[in-house]
Amino acid sequence: MTVRFSNELGGRVLQCLESELIVWLTTVDSKGAPQPRPVWFLWDGSTVLIYSKPDAYKVRHVRRSSKVSLNFNTDRYADQYAVLTGDARIDPDAPRSDRLPRYLEKYREEIGRSGMTPESLGAAYSTAIRVCPKRLRGQ
Repeated sequence: MTVRFSNELGGRVLQCLESELIVWLTTVDSKGAPQPRPVWFLWDGSTVLIYSKPDAYKVRHVRRSSKVSLNFNTDRYADQYAVLTGDARIDPDAPRSDRLPRYLEKYREEIGRSGMTPESLGAAYSTAIRVCPKRLRGQ
């Protein structure tokens, strides 16, 4: 099953996938506990691309279990929320982040604020995680 973005909730989520800077990626650790963390990402129209340091826990978690979820921040009352669940995999064929113009454009300010260059970011965060959303729930 793939996510249909044709209803109101789906439309809001598509807008978030195109415009938000942060998505919360939740992986599952070796004890079965969910481990949420904020990450930078790029939506390509069908998958979410996330870059990580190769030795990060999220990489280990994805290698162990492909089941993940993604969600965006809500307002303080959570009147509107959305959770995407799906499958993640390490993508050895993905280009480095510093070779993706859309990624560099999206995170130009954040890269500068982090004290990194696009090249140092690409070298440090060299493991690509690709998430294929399967289901969407929310309101």
